[in-house]
Amino acid sequence: MFFSIGRTGYQLLERSPWPLEVAFGVLGLTSSAVMFFHSEMGDMVPLLMGLSFLTLLHGVVRWWMDMVFESTFKGQYTSFVILNIRWGFKLFVLSEVFFFFSFFWAWFYAGIGEISVKLMGKWPPVGVKAIYPWRIPFLNLLLLVTSGAFSQSSKWAVKCHSKELDVKMGRYYQLAALGLLLVSIILGTLFLYVQSQEYYWCSYSISDGVFGCSFYMLTGFHGMHVMAGLIFLVVCWFRILLFHFSYRHTCVGLLNAVYYWHFVDIIWIFLYFLVYLWPHKLLTGTWLWTF
Repeated sequence: MFFSIGRTGYQLLERSPWPLEVAFGVLGLTSSAVMFFHSEMGDMVPLLMGLSFLTLLHGVVRWWMDMVFESTFKGQYTSFVILNIRWGFKLFVLSEVFFFFSFFWAWFYAGIGEISVKLMGKWPPVGVKAIYPWRIPFLNLLLLVTSGAFSQSSKWAVKCHSKELDVKMGRYYQLAALGLLLVSIILGTLFLYVQSQEYYWCSYSISDGVFGCSFYMLTGFHGMHVMAGLIFLVVCWFRILLFHFSYRHTCVGLLNAVYYWHFVDIIWIFLYFLVYLWPHKLLTGTWLWTF
């Protein structure tokens, strides 16, 4: 049951248990990951991690299903509801910014802070060969930024599709949005593949001191966010295919997905300059490529 006031647009949606379930799933995953790295609880860790992942997956799927049903079929997303969702998502992205800020802070503290001065004396530490930034990392930069451009173009096509009265032109914009978003998804998937190859060929691991730990924490968590963003985009691709963003239907889900994808792009740009290019500068004395 829900209550609404037609003249103002204010509306109370049904209470949802899924945010709480998602929170417990994330808590279980992070806790099991910490216990795994500290070799605690032994055989219980994979079980806890599996149950937490299933809890998180179930909560996310059901949450998305409810939001799609409320916005597309019930028509409960008034302008004020959409405004609240947009601001809520912006605050969520802001929390993610501070999440990555903490890891960047650890990276700089280890590189130019007290730890670097007293314990290591050099960054990257002696014996650690930093990844050359103008090959795989630069390719990943191009892939992710290009993917963001295609997702933005898809958003513009969906907006034109949702406002178009002519059936043929509306269909044209829909196909254009599907094609552009599909290219964005493919480029994002290629990014993950190239990143996995970089991990495979990397000369250091997460256990190789603070440099390796910080590197894999930053790039690994970014990769996890890329996976989440790809799932978000895939859901939106099927919603475009099923006419969920057609005439007079809100496309707030796609807008949030594209904004999240741009956030992932921006984080990788910072990662590229600070985690790949900066150590290269410290080792070689130049920002440019070397032969």
